[in-house]
Amino acid sequence: MKNKLLVLSCVLALVFFLGAVSLAAEAEPKVGQAVGIAKFKAPITEEGAKYLGLAKAAPFTLKDVKAPYVLVEQFNTSCPHCMAQAPVMNALFAKVQADAGLKDKLKFVGAGQGNEVPQLKMWKAFHKVPFPLVPDPDNSFGKALNFTPYPVTVILDKTGKILFVHIGAFESADEVLAKIKTIVK
Repeated sequence: MKNKLLVLSCVLALVFFLGAVSLAAEAEPKVGQAVGIAKFKAPITEEGAKYLGLAKAAPFTLKDVKAPYVLVEQFNTSCPHCMAQAPVMNALFAKVQADAGLKDKLKFVGAGQGNEVPQLKMWKAFHKVPFPLVPDPDNSFGKALNFTPYPVTVILDKTGKILFVHIGAFESADEVLAKIKTIVK
């Protein structure tokens, strides 16, 4: 019995240590950091693909998006902070779409970290999300950022360079819009 307890204790200690090491390896994304040419799975709707300028709903990269800048919201459908941010993101999207100087320069994408298409369809319908959502079941975008907590919102240029980063939920769409206007020229 003592040997089993000792082995169990060692295994638990190892699991805890490895988990701590993997979390310690992550760092908050910073402006100027490059995520490379992020690869995304297909948007969950053809309408989303059309908005991004894609020929069809298929996997894509930043270079495929028909705009110089892409705002990516990394979220999860079971995250309470993401749920609180959903109406603010919708309002921000509406404000960008209403601004003739921004709407063709900045495209939005929601990357559902750890989520599959059915979860995202439910999220899109429930929160009335007007911009494209892409499944990210293997957390590939979070891995590219080297940061998997959510929500995280970044604005990327076509090379994958981070020009704006916000960790957590937004307080106000107007506050973020003002920041976007200083970045997207």
